[in-house]
Amino acid sequence: MRNVHNRLIIDKASQLGMECGLLIPGCEDFLELTYKGKTIIINKTRSHRMTLMAGLLAKDKQASNLLLRRSGLPVPDDIVVSELSGEAFSFLHTHRQVTVKPLDSSRSAGVTVGVSSETELTQAFRTAGEHSDRVMIQRNVEGLDYRVLVIAGQAIGALEYQPAYLTGDGRSTVEQLIRRLNEEQRRRNPITDFDSFKPVRTESDELLACLKQQGKALEDVLDRGEQVQLFATANALAGEISEVVTDKTAHIHPLSLQMAVEAAAALQIDVAGIDIRCRNISEPLGGDNGGILEVNALPDMIDPHLYLQNASADAIAAYLHYLFED
Repeated sequence: MRNVHNRLIIDKASQLGMECGLLIPGCEDFLELTYKGKTIIINKTRSHRMTLMAGLLAKDKQASNLLLRRSGLPVPDDIVVSELSGEAFSFLHTHRQVTVKPLDSSRSAGVTVGVSSETELTQAFRTAGEHSDRVMIQRNVEGLDYRVLVIAGQAIGALEYQPAYLTGDGRSTVEQLIRRLNEEQRRRNPITDFDSFKPVRTESDELLACLKQQGKALEDVLDRGEQVQLFATANALAGEISEVVTDKTAHIHPLSLQMAVEAAAALQIDVAGIDIRCRNISEPLGGDNGGILEVNALPDMIDPHLYLQNASADAIAAYLHYLFED
C-alpha cells in the first residue's frame, strides 16, 4: 500500500470493525468499505457524497474565491491573468507584496510567496505557468499559515504551519540544532517510509543565505532562548519551505472556526481543508487579521492524524464515522 492516506484509512477501519480494501486489486484509486451491511466506495479523503461540481469549483481558485466572497467571508484581493501585463504589475505596485499561484494546481506546486518586485513577479509567473495556463496573483497576507479540517459541517481541528526555526540552548551550534530538529520531527512521524516534515538540509544554499542575513553561520552557538529562522519567506517557493506543525485547536477563535465551516459549505464540500493565514489565531479572521486563502476538496489527513493531540479529535475515525452516517 503506497498511498499513506489509504494505509491510514484501512488501519483505522480495521480498528473500528469495518471491512476495507482496494476495489480493484493493485489499484489504489478506490477503497471499498463495508460496515453494518452498507458498502461505499471512496477515493482517499474524497467521500462518496462529494459532487463533481463541488470538486471542480474547489480546483478553480477564481471560482472558489468568488463564492467565498459572496458568502461574506474574508478573502484577500486577487486577479487572474493569462499573461504578464500592466494589470499584473499595477496590482503588485498597489499591494506591494503578492503571492503568485497556478489557478488550478494543488499541494503548493508552483506557488511563490512574498513577491515584491517586477523581476520577482516575472519569475514567479513563469514558475506558476509551468503548472497552469492561468495564474492568480493575490495580495500577500502577513502572519502564519493554518489549516482547519472540516468534516460534515464540523470543524475537527486547526493546525499551524510555521517555517522551521531554531531556539538556542546556549551550548549547541546551529548545525547541531538543525540535526536535532530533524530528528525530533522524524520521531513525531511514526508512519513508515513517510515524513510529514521536510528535513532541513544544512548544505542548502537558501538556508546558508537565510542564516547569513541574520548574521549567523552553521558553526555559531546560539544563546539560550535566541531564535533563528531557517527559511526566508520573501520570494520563496512554498513547497520548498520546511514547516513545523502545531495543534492550535484550543487557540483558534470560534468565529474563525465558523468561517471555515461556512467556506466548506459555500463550495458544497463535505470533507475539506480550509487554508487561512493570519497574524493572531486567537482573534477572528478579517480586516488586518488575514483571511481564507484556499479550500481543498482532497484534504490532507496525515498531519491531523499526527498532530491533533486531543483524543476526541481523531480525524480518520471522524471521517469514517461520517461516511456511514444515515
